[in-house]
Amino acid sequence: MRLGINGVGRIGRNLWRAVHLGCPEMQVVAVNDTARPELIAHLLRYDSVRGRFPGTVRCLGDAIEVDGTAVPITGHATPDRIDWARHGVDLVIEATGQFTRGDAARGHLAGGAPLVVISTASPDADVCLMMGINEHVFDPARHRVISNSCCTTYCVATIASPLDQVYGIRDGTLTAAYSAGSRPGPLLDGVHPNLRMARANATTIVPAGVPGVRHALGRVMPQLAGRIAATALRVPATTASAATLVLRLARRAGAAEVNAVLEAAAGSVLKGYLEVSHEPLVSADVVGRPASCVVDAALTAASGDLVRVVGWYDNEWGYAHRLLDLARYLHQQAGGTGLTGGG
Repeated sequence: MRLGINGVGRIGRNLWRAVHLGCPEMQVVAVNDTARPELIAHLLRYDSVRGRFPGTVRCLGDAIEVDGTAVPITGHATPDRIDWARHGVDLVIEATGQFTRGDAARGHLAGGAPLVVISTASPDADVCLMMGINEHVFDPARHRVISNSCCTTYCVATIASPLDQVYGIRDGTLTAAYSAGSRPGPLLDGVHPNLRMARANATTIVPAGVPGVRHALGRVMPQLAGRIAATALRVPATTASAATLVLRLARRAGAAEVNAVLEAAAGSVLKGYLEVSHEPLVSADVVGRPASCVVDAALTAASGDLVRVVGWYDNEWGYAHRLLDLARYLHQQAGGTGLTGGG
């Protein structure tokens, strides 16, 4: 499978690293980014969170060489100017964080990309898919620009989906302790239209609204649309986050029973996406784990029809793996190497 990446930032580089480490059936064949190629090569080679890239990385000017394979790099500002057809890509990952609307991401189709996956929630992509939750609704005839939702929604959905199936969910709240490193705020108080986000995120806990999670959850689990209120607390941690989900169920449940339901899902339909741990974890313990959610079973609590579940997640690394899982699934469903490009 031949991948193109637009935007070699945090997610793009994590994605490239994950392909190199464990996806022999995939190959990054072309990338596009407006940053200088030598800067991109340097940041791919050295990562303050992941460490050294597990291979040799060199900048060749118009290409980045990884373990002797040259990957062409271009610097176009908009998707419609990128010639993906020239490189024979099967699927493009839109990872800039800028072209999240469906119409903007469709520019990649004009350049010959058969399929486009947006690496965040999108309000108007052709469809929003999450592995283990609703990937079965993909229709190759109608869906060419696909949103993979976002890392926090993945964590929440892998908890909510099995509990909704067994108990039914009436409503709930989400509070996410979100690592600042993924979208860094100012080191010192600065200028920002959101007065809380203007404060120093390196030394303070900053409340932030996350309406995107609420809407993204509604796209993949329509039965919960508008039922989960969400808030994030941006914490001064480099990576790894936690989601505390408080749910009102349709019937009473006990903590041990809830954990058993989640463990059953983790061993079946959500295997690889959801894990349940009975160890006393802290955020550092999930760094580098590819699951989208590691439930901290000791923190599960229940009172009548109210339950609280806490899930840890390495927001960058887990999400990069879901991008690859979704890309693999789409490629298979769309006919593998039989994909064709077009405008």
